[in-house]
Amino acid sequence: MSLTMQSTTRVSLRDISEAAFRGLTVHGASHGEARAASRMVLQAEVMGGGGLAALLDDLASQPWSGAPVEVSGTTGETGHLLLHSPEGNRLLREAPLAVELVASGDDASVVAVRTAVAGSALLDAMTLEIARARDVGVGVVICPSCQPRSEAASGVGGGSAQQPNQLRWARPDGSLGIGTLNQLPATWQQLIDGPGVLALKDIERLGDVELSWISAEHRARTRAQAAADGLTVDADLWRDVYEAARRYLVPER
Repeated sequence: MSLTMQSTTRVSLRDISEAAFRGLTVHGASHGEARAASRMVLQAEVMGGGGLAALLDDLASQPWSGAPVEVSGTTGETGHLLLHSPEGNRLLREAPLAVELVASGDDASVVAVRTAVAGSALLDAMTLEIARARDVGVGVVICPSCQPRSEAASGVGGGSAQQPNQLRWARPDGSLGIGTLNQLPATWQQLIDGPGVLALKDIERLGDVELSWISAEHRARTRAQAAADGLTVDADLWRDVYEAARRYLVPER
């Protein structure tokens, strides 16, 4: 039996943030979009990994564009909205917009985005920022597949057993609750009908959900330790991210 050893390297938080920003800027994101997305990538990498992999997934897709995002659905306190970009939805762009929209008022209780999902912690930075700024609890459900469980479990479409949907709930005090959801309301499943993200502000609709909480103090200690020591990341992922960032100063011809 042969074992494949993963090669790792140690990188500073500033290097990760700047590489993400530059790579996304080269890929067509605006200055503000790239800064917001780079914070999301960094937060995910600090709190368990997945940020760099999600970034590379985005950089491998078609470039960002300035196309407006379309909104459809029903408004009101029990309304459901669906965000869609004609150029294709992105986890790093449309999903944060969904969180901002659901927390901004009474336009809808749930805002959905149909998109491939990667890195369950990727939206933590945005949900925590918005919860603090709006002084309201807000969260996301990360759906690897929002099919009804009976369909997913039977392998409809040739798929395998369904991965659990993950709820990540941010409070204004900076704490973050994490739990899994075996079943979603039928109307929510129909909004996505596949992989995607649901942004919500009414956790009571989910019934009794057991959440494991990460305090703001714990996150601050983890980040301070990472700032002092750097982060150990996959060397191949970092090489690819760094190469993408280099084109910020040396464009391809």
